[in-house]
Amino acid sequence: MSSPEPLTIDLSEKYDPRRNPKQMFFHAAPEIYKLYGGAMGGGKTAALVNEGIQLNLDYPGNFGLLVRKTWPSFRDTVLPQLEYFLDLRLVRKWNRSEKIIDFVNRSRIRYGGLGDDPDDWRNWMSGEYGWIAMEQAEDFSEQEFKMLSTRLRLRVPGIRYFFLLSCNPDAGWLKSRFVTQRLPDHIFIPSSPYDNIRNLPAGYIEKMEEILDENERKALLHGDWEAAGTPDTVFSYRALEEARGRKLEPMLPVEIGIDVARFGDDETTIYLREGLRLELWKAYRGHDLMKTAGEAWRLVEERILPYWRNPERMKLVEAGKAEKLETVMIKVDADGLGAGVVDRLRELQEEKQDQYGLELPIREIHGSAQPRDKRKFKNRRAEIHWSLREVQDRVQIPEDPELFGELMAIKYKHNSANLIEIIPKEEIKAKLGRSPDRAEGMLYALVDMAGDFGFAAG
Repeated sequence: MSSPEPLTIDLSEKYDPRRNPKQMFFHAAPEIYKLYGGAMGGGKTAALVNEGIQLNLDYPGNFGLLVRKTWPSFRDTVLPQLEYFLDLRLVRKWNRSEKIIDFVNRSRIRYGGLGDDPDDWRNWMSGEYGWIAMEQAEDFSEQEFKMLSTRLRLRVPGIRYFFLLSCNPDAGWLKSRFVTQRLPDHIFIPSSPYDNIRNLPAGYIEKMEEILDENERKALLHGDWEAAGTPDTVFSYRALEEARGRKLEPMLPVEIGIDVARFGDDETTIYLREGLRLELWKAYRGHDLMKTAGEAWRLVEERILPYWRNPERMKLVEAGKAEKLETVMIKVDADGLGAGVVDRLRELQEEKQDQYGLELPIREIHGSAQPRDKRKFKNRRAEIHWSLREVQDRVQIPEDPELFGELMAIKYKHNSANLIEIIPKEEIKAKLGRSPDRAEGMLYALVDMAGDFGFAAG
């Protein structure tokens, strides 16, 4: 049986992208992953809905997925636009209880809210789609984006696959993928209400200028991604961008930070600190305590000693022209399974000190412990996170997109006692779709454990 001809219908009475050049650019872009947005009132939802409708018309038998993070948010924002823009002459059946729209040319749209739970994306993995549209993508985790993208595999003759996203400025994974890294087959089309002014009510922009504060105007009205992430993110996006491009010479102190995985998908991470230079040594899933302790010793043997004890450098040390390495501190998150790593390290501590000719103090880190500065921080966890904030304009961090996304997902607030506290790890994990293990391992490597709160290098 031959495929029916693509169904076409004039939709320009309700939606005409010629009134907004950024929408035209969005529709014409050939990249698979298309991010449209950057500001409020830029016509994002209209563009996503109409692109999905057109793809269903262009490829009879297509199947699209249109989602927001939760059903109430979809019902209140996307559904009214879907009902407005979708000409019912295109519809054979609209099953509102199942949230499925069947087109007369055998194409379909499945729609709704992905879900509040971090694992809810699994409920959508049974479908095979030709296109996926994710409205307000900053509300989703990168894992949800990645997992859903694996479902772009519907087999329809001549089909072109698309993953469509909209957003407001956000300092997390979207900015990293689409703005900073500009990954292959990714494109970001920035929009603003000024581009969409012909479709907005009179006085909309002027009203927003009055309501929003200066930073909100930059991010939400003008689409300034450099303003995104403030004021409640712990770290500055711009500062971390510079930090991962900075090149520093190794200095003292030399220290190791270890974050031990707690659950199945979590990572154990091991970082090396040399002054304000930070390096990821190892990241792996699982919590084999013996392996983790062994990796710490291997870091000393295979990375630290070959650099700090090489013959040329030792000549400089003897001449008083270079620092001598005498101590390597190992700092471990000792809450939960990390206590077992501490025990194993201490079992071999004396033997390894003799073998390496180094002092190897082992320090336990407990995030719930009392902070040194009780007038400023709720607990030691908040104080540890602030350790990077205070040197973010001087430190060198690894070129690691996962680390960067984790750091930008960490937020803080002032509690009722006006003390700084970091949002719970569970909230960060829900936002990211994974635990911020790389960020925490690096923070443990950096935090100073001796004397008053501060840094020995800088």
